[in-house]
Amino acid sequence: MMNVLFITNIPSPYRVEFFNELGKHCNLTVWFEAESESNRQWNVNKQNMNFTSVFLKGITVGLDKHVNWSIIKQLKQSKFDIYILGCYSSPTEMAAIRWLKSNNVPFLLNSDGGFVAQENKWKYRLKKYFISSATGWLSSGKHCTEYFVHYGADPKLIYEYPFSSLAYTEDELRPMQPSRLHAFKLKERLKQKVIVSIGQFIPRKGFSELIESFPLLDDGNTTLVIIGGGPLKEQYQIIIKELRLKNVILKEFMSREQLIEFYKATDVFVLPTRYDVWGLVINEAISFGLPVVTTTGAGAAYSLIENGGNGFIVDVSDTNGLVMKCKFLLDNDDIRSEFGAASLEVSQSYTIEKMAEKHLEWFDTFLAASKEQENKELIG
Repeated sequence: MMNVLFITNIPSPYRVEFFNELGKHCNLTVWFEAESESNRQWNVNKQNMNFTSVFLKGITVGLDKHVNWSIIKQLKQSKFDIYILGCYSSPTEMAAIRWLKSNNVPFLLNSDGGFVAQENKWKYRLKKYFISSATGWLSSGKHCTEYFVHYGADPKLIYEYPFSSLAYTEDELRPMQPSRLHAFKLKERLKQKVIVSIGQFIPRKGFSELIESFPLLDDGNTTLVIIGGGPLKEQYQIIIKELRLKNVILKEFMSREQLIEFYKATDVFVLPTRYDVWGLVINEAISFGLPVVTTTGAGAAYSLIENGGNGFIVDVSDTNGLVMKCKFLLDNDDIRSEFGAASLEVSQSYTIEKMAEKHLEWFDTFLAASKEQENKELIG
């Protein structure tokens, strides 16, 4: 079997699910820079993994900058068929990129997404150096591909895959029985129609603006539930109190099992993000057959949402427009149902299994291309 190395920051749940699936089809080793980060509340089951996990020794600077000086020693002592780096911006993976490049070791650079930003020329050149140093690139979709190309990637060597976090069973995705749904809504104090949003309570998620715009659709029969927890909870509570909003509910971070119940009780899913390189909650929402209203700040929107087909994409600054699209869907049951069915159809192409399958396909393509290039250099 193919020997594959993946270097990444931490064992986030969605990545572990993917690694477990990928590890069924190759000899996969994953080097993690750290076990967790201070702004994450994930609980990952490290038992029964289908891959070899190694936690590199090192320190963390700030929130998420990991420094693992052992990375070069590890690379020197190891031999793999495929090398994949999960990012280019951590000190550890910058060091790995330089070592792999200087030793002529072909490697793939993976990215969940990215937005081209206005930046000074030195920052641009630094990004371009590390991104363009790769031999090939693994892209989560069209928007990510454009990001790679902007920083010097060869379009012919960019391999797109269906980015996913989904590992739900058929039973988990099955709708609630009406009686159970009714009981759940009573327990959670939910009105007849429910809008749900999920994410950390931090500025870039756009929840303050969403709450402030909620009166535009607050007909007394709709509940807005925001799930995630975080430092801005008190600020959100102040806004809710000042606007006398009785139908906005804030929830702390939830387990997967708890979230499933809320997804099943949702009529419209909204993500008002200012900036998310992807936004995996959109994957989850469409898998439960939900119409999605989100912004141009969500990377996933460009791959998963057809504007006017299974949801709406509005400008980052247009929170009122975001809320009015939610109102439109709540007021039109047939259209909401059509959008939900379309979301389900899209979700069939974005599963952990299909993500792993496409990676394996690209690994074969990449190895063949690397071998061809090696032969050309020998002849030349």
